[in-house]
Amino acid sequence: MTQEEFTHIASEMRANAVTVALKCGAAPADAEDIAQDVMLKLWYLHEKMDDATRMKSLVAITTRHVCIDRWRTTRTHAEVGSMMPLVDEGSLYDRLEYAELEQWMNDQIDALPNTSRIVLTMRQLEHRELSEIADILGIKQTSVSTLLARARNELMNKLKRRNQR
Repeated sequence: MTQEEFTHIASEMRANAVTVALKCGAAPADAEDIAQDVMLKLWYLHEKMDDATRMKSLVAITTRHVCIDRWRTTRTHAEVGSMMPLVDEGSLYDRLEYAELEQWMNDQIDALPNTSRIVLTMRQLEHRELSEIADILGIKQTSVSTLLARARNELMNKLKRRNQR
């Protein structure tokens, strides 16, 4: 694809990138940034592409990947505390135990496979619907359910083993 052909379809591709980013849950300002990143990535590939149809489909895929990358880099487990059981913070021992449990849980979540960790975080912390997670990740809703169940079971089994010590 020549530079002229790329610039001719660039505005349409940018609009598609913004739309996909918004569907992935990005804020409007972030969607613009994501679209800019996508357009830059595509600019580097434009000479290797031979047809506009393939370039347009690449926009959607690249945008979704950039959204996931941004989500991964900005996501922390700060909200895990909201999932943790409430304890009486009266004694130092209870506070230390709670802090240790919270750190252990964060480590276990980090140890999950990437996709399982993302699905668990989107469902448990962001309270997203299964269909919404499936759309964002580009997988079937049944796959989301399976990944979520496996992640929960793995965490539950690790917690049981930890408590048996």
